[in-house]
Amino acid sequence: MMWFILAIVFAIIAIMLHKSADKTEAKGGYSGSMPSVSVPKTPPKSFWEMYKGDNPSKASEIENLLKIDFSKLSDKDAKEKIASVNRFAKGLKCEISQIKVTYLAEVEKYPARLLPEMIASTLREQENEASTYHISKSNTMTALMTEWLRERHEQLGRPDAKVNAPSSDDEMEIVKALNPSVTEALDLNERLKTLRQMSILLKCPMRELRDYYINDVKKSYDGKYENFHYLPEAYKYMASKAFEVASSAGVKPVNTSYGIMCDWLADFMIEERERFIETCQAKCIMCGSRDIKLNFFKDHFVCKSCNHEFGGL
Repeated sequence: MMWFILAIVFAIIAIMLHKSADKTEAKGGYSGSMPSVSVPKTPPKSFWEMYKGDNPSKASEIENLLKIDFSKLSDKDAKEKIASVNRFAKGLKCEISQIKVTYLAEVEKYPARLLPEMIASTLREQENEASTYHISKSNTMTALMTEWLRERHEQLGRPDAKVNAPSSDDEMEIVKALNPSVTEALDLNERLKTLRQMSILLKCPMRELRDYYINDVKKSYDGKYENFHYLPEAYKYMASKAFEVASSAGVKPVNTSYGIMCDWLADFMIEERERFIETCQAKCIMCGSRDIKLNFFKDHFVCKSCNHEFGGL
């Protein structure tokens, strides 16, 4: 027991002596000949400097991809951008250096007329991605997508002056011919703006846009009755997209490119229903009868045997 008490006493004495020595030095009590030397502190490395040191090749790929000087970014922005790039590469299953090429190759699978809507969608998605990963919107993958989609849009040519130019009589006649059910001046002017944009993007004369679109539909739809149900499904999808993009496009949903294509697709579906009736291909999905007619608006099949309506929206 005594040794334990002595150990505590010695410890207290040692502490007191240490404090005393500190006070003496603070008062200049140390009179040795060696002068004090102030050693400059090395500033801590930034996150990017450490990342670049550990991953030189990867860091170079990221800088080349984003075309920004990471040394000028805060640690937070650098971390978030790197994490987004890594997620992007993982999602596309490609090397970082190939992200842009791979992404734009996916974009090319869709009609160029959808680029404005794709841009609007990625702009909206930035908010969701930023919230999900707790990062700045400017550091998201969708921010990159938006930038590249806009580049692509500009490459295809979208002169705003031409899109927003006053309408000519000839152009308005074309708009009316392409949209015979539309009569309101506001709707016609909004559709003119949208159709001009579609014409520029597709490099297709405005008067031929409907045929261009229907031919595009026929490439995916084989004209068989059993596959007709895909057309109403496509219509519903485009109708929902029309409402999504309307605010960013600055027009009513029905006057977006999606809305206009919905009108054209609705007309095409009527033509197909009439063809299936004439060729006796239509068949009731409830009773199997082929004694089928169209309703008054021709937007549904009606079974004469069981009165079941089908094949509509």
